Amino acid sequence: MTERNKEAKAELRALMKASRDAIGPDERAIQSAEACVRMQALLSAMKASSVLAYIRLRSELDTSPLLEWCWSGGIAVAAPRCEPDGRTMTPYWIRGWDDLLPGAYGIREPNPATAVPCGSDLIPDAVIVPGLAFDRGGGRLGYGAGYYDRYYDRLQSIARDGGGMPPWLGFGYESQLIEAVPTDGHDAFMDAVVTGSGVYWSGRRSGVQWNL
Repeated sequence: MTERNKEAKAELRALMKASRDAIGPDERAIQSAEACVRMQALLSAMKASSVLAYIRLRSELDTSPLLEWCWSGGIAVAAPRCEPDGRTMTPYWIRGWDDLLPGAYGIREPNPATAVPCGSDLIPDAVIVPGLAFDRGGGRLGYGAGYYDRYYDRLQSIARDGGGMPPWLGFGYESQLIEAVPTDGHDAFMDAVVTGSGVYWSGRRSGVQWNL
């Protein structure tokens, strides 16, 4: 990463975090519910039977309605747990809120005493990804720790020639969709960004698109 790109990302992170935090709780709930309905329609169109999804932290778009819909509809839900090495993200199957406990960075994470590890060869039908900003070309601005970027590389090593990779779906508020996110070669790119207002396909992988 160039020094210029590093500075651009840091500045944009501060700006986008402040912008997201400024959304009031009631408006967050409304936009989260609308986005979850769109994601539900997308997962239904994909005939997804399993998803890896984040658990909301602070002002992130709330995935709770989506996860409860998945559980009620028989879609298996995996959630990531950040390991003590500070680099690895391990997915666990969660069957309800009781399978979570506070973990790294204050994020509710799978409780290894009750949640079931997914195993090293898991390829979910979709990966639902948080972020601070996204663009229509699939660019994503994360928090800087690189967990999802490394997990993307890990999935690619499991999938056959990358062809078995599941869709990566950025999930956020419409205001998080910006003109261009500064990116580097190691960044994971999204196949689509889902907000309460639409599903924006990046076109980065031909054939990965479902008409709703």
